[in-house]
Amino acid sequence: MTTIGQPYDEDDQTRVVVIDDETPILKAWRWMLHGDEFGIEGYTRGKDAIEAIGNRPIDVVVTDVKMPGMSGFDVLAWVKKERPDIEVLVMTGAGSIPDAVRAMQSGAFDYLTKPFTEIEECINKVRQAARLKRLRAENRALRERVDAPPESILLDSRSQAMKSVLTQIDQYARVDANVLVMGPVGAGKGVVARTIHQRSARREQPFVPVDCASIAPDRLEAELLGYEPGALPGARDAAPGLFELAHRGTLFLDELDRMPEAMQVLVLKVLESGSVQRVGAAEPTPVDVRVISATARDLGDAVEDGDFRADLYFRLKLLTVKVPPLNERPEDIPRLAYSFLRRAARRLGKEVETIAPEAMALLEGHDWKGNLRELDQVLEAGLVFETGPELTVRHLPEELTGTQRSPINSLAAQVDLDLPFREAVERAERTFRITYLTGLMSRFRSVSAAARHAQMDRANFRRMLRRYDITDYPKGDG
Repeated sequence: MTTIGQPYDEDDQTRVVVIDDETPILKAWRWMLHGDEFGIEGYTRGKDAIEAIGNRPIDVVVTDVKMPGMSGFDVLAWVKKERPDIEVLVMTGAGSIPDAVRAMQSGAFDYLTKPFTEIEECINKVRQAARLKRLRAENRALRERVDAPPESILLDSRSQAMKSVLTQIDQYARVDANVLVMGPVGAGKGVVARTIHQRSARREQPFVPVDCASIAPDRLEAELLGYEPGALPGARDAAPGLFELAHRGTLFLDELDRMPEAMQVLVLKVLESGSVQRVGAAEPTPVDVRVISATARDLGDAVEDGDFRADLYFRLKLLTVKVPPLNERPEDIPRLAYSFLRRAARRLGKEVETIAPEAMALLEGHDWKGNLRELDQVLEAGLVFETGPELTVRHLPEELTGTQRSPINSLAAQVDLDLPFREAVERAERTFRITYLTGLMSRFRSVSAAARHAQMDRANFRRMLRRYDITDYPKGDG
């Protein structure tokens, strides 16, 4: 094996892997892509190259077509299957049009003809391939930000109050037992439940959500247990119930505290027997279901008050997790606010990209009784009449501006008085840096412009973004 070039680690570089069985060609590429713009590694064998690529961050692969062992077409096929995020340029001999056409049809970005006579053309095609790769990555990230439910950002929380929740999610995903998720309305209990399912051994099977308060009393048995043909008026065909639909998967009982007594009896019977008997059926049907429940009320109090069956309560709370309210994790508010802002702006067709410092202070000082849901609704309401590029205080709802705390109280809410002074200062400084950097990146859309505004070296500014994991911002020229 011959390797040309050194591994690279600069985020600003276009990361290129070149594969050719002729060492002079690798050296030529090394000469063409010299300088700080590119990081390049060269390999004489395709097998060595793909082993080196693995899961590393690579932008472009440039490969010869005809090589001993693993051909360029083999490399292209591997990239398209294992690393579709990488763009591929193929090198063909003069007059090898069929090879070029085949490569393009197989998903190559473009082709180059050897011997190289236009050096600038080679460099530009690598630049174009890298740009396409980055555009696709940005588009994927944008789609994920827009399509994902707003509450999902809690899984990327930087709050100490959420650390135990995130740990419990991972732990409970590995244990096949019923889970009770507790927390106030709008805190993200449904996201916790779905994430436990998605990380569990049942992840390939259905996740079936049930709103316990919404099923009509006269439909309880039919909805939960299913029915046979003719068992109900107008029921020509058989239909499985919610338990059967969740077979081998997870049944999510939302608003458990509002479950009517008749439904409690049915659910308990299924859990005790491990089977359901459809309405009109002669025999029961076995079901294998994990139950995750969510409640905003302390079910222990509901049991004492006689509103909830104790035997069902203890079956459902084998494992418990408590999601803290938003006002107990204020350091998450800036990132949440910008995430909600972008989604709301897209829904409303607005060009608003930043939040004025005064407005952000207001958001950070609010009590957020409605948690994530309220924050999302407040930002969307604020955008309705906003016409400029920045969300300002004047367009935030009156109920928010009327409950603003003083700056001192807002800061005090973010300070854990149980911490030693040095640790409290470090935590407050971290919150400030995240807020400041997130705001700059949303305003300038460019690392270079934001760094200039902050009067910082660009490389140091980028390292700080990485340190605080600030990646969720509109991308400009980088």
